[in-house]
This record gives sequence, structure tokens and C-alpha cells, in this order.
Amino acid sequence: MEETIRLPQEGDIWLVHYPYITPGNMEKVRPAIIKSINEETETLKVQKLTTKKHKNNKVFLHPKMKKKTYISTETVEIHEYNLVRYIGNMTQGKRVIK
Repeated sequence: MEETIRLPQEGDIWLVHYPYITPGNMEKVRPAIIKSINEETETLKVQKLTTKKHKNNKVFLHPKMKKKTYISTETVEIHEYNLVRYIGNMTQGKRVIK
């Protein structure tokens, strides 16, 4: 049986190894939205999804998210090898402005 590999696209939501800028260079697997792709360097600019409410974060409802989720204003650049698993696409969810 042949396995199909999904290539990342802008607007996709993936679980990623998300880096933290802290001593020890820790990371956490969390959902993130792919904002842009640089095929030359194999890097992605991603925006994290979080369950923590911060100022200016918008609520994001998605059928595959089990908890209330917010779109963070924080974006980072990661390598494609940090992708863990495809979750869905932004078009399947909706932003709620409050």
C-alpha cells in the first residue's frame, strides 16, 4: 500500500515542533497556521494557535480543535522538518471577532 504525503500549503493548520526563545532552546508540539512558504530554504513562517487568551488574540473555531483556541499575533520561522501532522485548513474554521 502506497502512503500519500501531504505537502504544506499556505492556510494549512499543522501540528509543529514550535520553538521557544528561552534558555535551553525548548520546544512544544502545538498547532500552527502556515502563513508563507520559502521553498528555496525549506522554511515556513507560522502563526501559533493557543488556548491562552492574550490581548489582541482572536478566537478561532475549528472542528478539529477540542478546546477554545486563539490565533496568536506571534509568528516564527521554522524548517519543514518541524511539521508533525496535518490537521486541517483555515477555511474549515472561522475567526470570531470579540
